[in-house]
Amino acid sequence: MKKSPLIKTVAAILMITLASACATPYFGKTYTATQNVDVYLDAKDVKKTYEVMGTSDVDQGFSSLDKLQQKVIELGKTKGADGVIMKLDEEVTGSTKNDFGTVGTGKKNNTYSGSSITTNTKVKKVKATFIKYR
Repeated sequence: MKKSPLIKTVAAILMITLASACATPYFGKTYTATQNVDVYLDAKDVKKTYEVMGTSDVDQGFSSLDKLQQKVIELGKTKGADGVIMKLDEEVTGSTKNDFGTVGTGKKNNTYSGSSITTNTKVKKVKATFIKYR
């Protein structure tokens, strides 16, 4: 049974889409791959002279911050980084407002007593700066 060209094309597009969904965006220089990447949480902690070789912002597709951190470290290894400076941010992507209250009936007037709660939807995001020691 022959596979139609349409099925082959759809399968190829699906594979490319899945591969790119797992890819971590990187902007910068690439060097020979390294085996070890030092992790820093602040640029002041880096005691060696270095140059910034690239950056990446990662915010989706990970079930935990540990897995996200490991993905950033692996990206650093493949790009040839000696270290990575990671910063955790939370970005508000939306909010929901819930209003509630009660109506009281009096002899002369009805009164309303109420309030509202606003809940922000936040996304955790890691900003990674990859460095190369001099």
